[in-house]
Amino acid sequence: MTEIELVKQFYEYLANGNKQGAYSCLSDNFVLKQANSLPYGGEYIGANGLNDFFKKFSTFWKEFKTLKTDYYSCENIVFAISKIRGTVFKTEKIIETEMIQAYVIENNHLISAHPFYFDTRLLTEE
Repeated sequence: MTEIELVKQFYEYLANGNKQGAYSCLSDNFVLKQANSLPYGGEYIGANGLNDFFKKFSTFWKEFKTLKTDYYSCENIVFAISKIRGTVFKTEKIIETEMIQAYVIENNHLISAHPFYFDTRLLTEE
């Protein structure tokens, strides 16, 4: 499996609600780093950490979906550039923006993910 195929598989598992499948793509010491300014910001480690992230994420977003993703790789890093749309629970505001996620891969497992939203202010405005 190529690095891009691994990230696509991870996304497919998440889109289908298969958390166990998604967790199988992770290394034991996987780290997700979200911008601290986000309502679900912080660092999440391993499958348990990712599960904690999803709990926080789901209290912010009423609805969230990826509209389109393009994938690029360089050595052991995959960049997933996505257009996303979601509805915020608190305000009912619909947000559409783009983001880049950088995944580092070793031994056919994701060891880290670091998302960069094109406009984090959209996610924190009331």
